[in-house]
This record gives sequence, C-alpha cells and structure tokens, in this order.
Amino acid sequence: MNLIYRQTPQRPLTHVYVIFPRSGACLDPATSRGLGRLTLRTLLMGAGDLSAETMSERLERLGAVTGSGLSNDHISLRLTTLTDKLDEALELFRLSLHSPRFDGGEFARVQTELTSAWRSEREESKQLRAQEVFLARCYEDRSHAYLPDGRLEGLRACTAEMAAAHYRRLVAVPAPILAVLSDLPREAVEEKIVPLLFPLPGGNGNQPSSLSGQAAYPWDDFTLPQKHGRTVTLVPEMDTATDEVMLGSFSTHRKVPDWHVHRLISMIFGGDMNSRLFRQIRGERGYSYGASCWYEAAAGRMPRDMPAPFAMYTFPSAEHSAAAVPLVIELYEQLVAEGVTEEELDLARAYLINSYPFRFDTPEKQMGLEIDEALYGITTDDDETHRAKLAAVTPQDILKALRATHHPEQMEIVLLGDPARLEKTAASLHGVEKIHTVRYPDSIPK
Repeated sequence: MNLIYRQTPQRPLTHVYVIFPRSGACLDPATSRGLGRLTLRTLLMGAGDLSAETMSERLERLGAVTGSGLSNDHISLRLTTLTDKLDEALELFRLSLHSPRFDGGEFARVQTELTSAWRSEREESKQLRAQEVFLARCYEDRSHAYLPDGRLEGLRACTAEMAAAHYRRLVAVPAPILAVLSDLPREAVEEKIVPLLFPLPGGNGNQPSSLSGQAAYPWDDFTLPQKHGRTVTLVPEMDTATDEVMLGSFSTHRKVPDWHVHRLISMIFGGDMNSRLFRQIRGERGYSYGASCWYEAAAGRMPRDMPAPFAMYTFPSAEHSAAAVPLVIELYEQLVAEGVTEEELDLARAYLINSYPFRFDTPEKQMGLEIDEALYGITTDDDETHRAKLAAVTPQDILKALRATHHPEQMEIVLLGDPARLEKTAASLHGVEKIHTVRYPDSIPK
C-alpha cells in the first residue's frame, strides 16, 4: 500500500481516498459493459447489517460524505468528514469497503436509474454519440475504447451477484494507494486509518489471470492498431440542423519529456477562442458555433501514460458541413507540415504560464497531482520550472514534435448527420480508403 499524505492544520476536515491502479472500466466483461459503474454505485449502499437507508442516515448525521470514481484504468473510493467525527465515519467507510451488501433490491433500482441516465445523456448529446463511435473506431472496438458508463445492453445484463464478484476483482491489485488530506499528523493517519482499512478483501494480492477471455489488465499488452489511410464512419442522424464531426489519430501521452510542447500545440490549434480552428471555422467563416481539439491522454478517459488519439471536434450547420470538414483536415495538415507562428506561440505560452498556478492552488488539487504522479509516474513541475520549459520552446521545437507524433494521413473521421448528404462529403475527401455507415448504438459491439 502506497500512502500519500498532506496535512492541512487550519482545516478540521479529513479526506480519505482509496485508489486502485490497474483496475477500472477496462476490466468490464465484454458482455456487460457498465458493470464497473453499477458495482461502484451500489458498493456504498448498505454494508454489513446496515441497509442503504440506515447507512445514509448515519453518514448524514455525522456530516460525512462517501463517493466513488471510475476511470478506464483505475477506481477510487473516498470519504470526507469532520476530523472530530473521523472514528465513527471511518468505521462506516470501512464497513462499506469490507462488507458491502450488494442488495438485490438496491441494485435493481440503481440499474434502472443508470440505464435511464445512459439513454437520456445520449439522446441529449450528439457529441457523446460521435465520441463513442470515434473511440471505438480508433481502438478497433477493443476494451480500451469504452466510456466508463458502458453500453445499454451491458448495463441491462448485469446482476447483483456479478457486481459482488466484480468488486473483489476490481480491488485485487498488488499496490493500492491511500491518500489522506487531514489536520491530523502523519503518525495518527498511519496508526488510525491504515490498519483499519487495509488489507481489503481480495486486495493486495494478484489479479486474476483471465477475465472473460481478456487479459487480466488489458493495457499490459496494448499495441497501437495498425492504421492505413483515412477511414470515414457515417452515423445516420435524420432531421438535424447541425452535424457532429470528430476526427484524429493516435499521437502521444502525458509521460513524454516534451509534454509541455504538446500542451502548446493543443492550445494553439484548438484550445480557446484564439486558436486556429476556432478562428477559421467560426470566426472567419461562421460554419460552426465552435471547434476545438485535445489529446485524449490529457482528457482522462485513457491512461495518461499510454499513447492515445489526438482528437478534433466541430459541429457545423448542416448546410456548411461539406465545406467545414475538408477545412478542418486542411488546417491540420498545414499545422503538421508548417508548424506555428511566433505570435501564436507567444499567446499560448502566456496563457499556459499564467493559468499554471491554478493547477495546484488548493490542497485538494495538490493531492490530485500527487495521485497522478503515483498512478502514472508523471512529474509535476513547479511554477519556475514550468515557466522555464515553456520559455525555451521555439517554433522549430513544435514542428519537430508535430512531425514525429502527428499523422494526418491516418485519420479516423466520424460524421454524424444525414447520410445522403454526408456521403457526398466523405467521397470528396482526399486520402480516404474506406467509408462505413453504422447505426448508433450498433456502431459499437454490445
């Protein structure tokens, strides 16, 4: 067990985070995507001989709050309480972690809730649907591609018994992390919290050797899909005033020594209203209300130390998609071929320098950075080092990084809208080798 401790002597609060690396949504069985989300949501609903209602009432009387977090590659469980109520709150937290009930009635209620939420979120967000298809295409439908809330059919296939077994699987990691932010001294944390919570049932051991035909931890044997040329995937969406456009290809990850250079690239090309994408797509031509780009490794959906796609996104008016899509590709090709200007670099550098202190301006943010360091081996620069790194970057450095890690000739392109219209747009794009039409949600295997 790895202890991360930070003292906050002026605040009579204790925050306890239990993090399990090498776990998360990537361990969901192929036939029950969403099992991890269901497991964590029901985990804190009753434990031992306490019902969900009783557990909630006792925590509320203490002013304590518990919660959970699910990422593709790890899970987290947390408790926040007044320090003078720590003993009582910690005992309830311990009971939840060691003796969860996974009551069938509570599970069925949460299952209905999450199924409804899944449908509602996707009915409201065309971007979410396009993003799911984009990630599935990039990762070739492997387990790495799925968002933590799973699939509709997967959520429906889960049972309380499956959740109980899956919980033991999720915490069966050799080196969990305990992070504590408290006014208590470190010695008290080591004496009071550590022995009460650890070891967890099934934890601190070895992971199962197999999981529904998958590797125990899918990222262990992850290799980049072999991409050749450009592929367009059309997702039919009738009677819509705007289309969804997502495109990109695998690039880099946050652990590379020149990550600060890639932060500049992302900011210059699509990070804010001064970016090339925004100015060209919205400001100068009015094709779309917005346009942006990001590295998936920075967005938190994938492990931050694994290669992940560089994604570009816009949602042009239907009548402007035929012009907007090739323009995004042209701007991206130009970026990789020619790099950036001194003026663009200066603006992006100033923003990243001035905003950097806000990444660790509270103890909670500082703790979050330490957790990231423990999970991924990422070093967080102090403000002076960060400034010096950015100040040293030249346009030539950016061009070198672009040419080494960006591959516009190998893009996955997802177009969500009227297929009769978008087929013509797809056919007009140069370098496209394949055009697929899929129907959501059938675009991702169940």
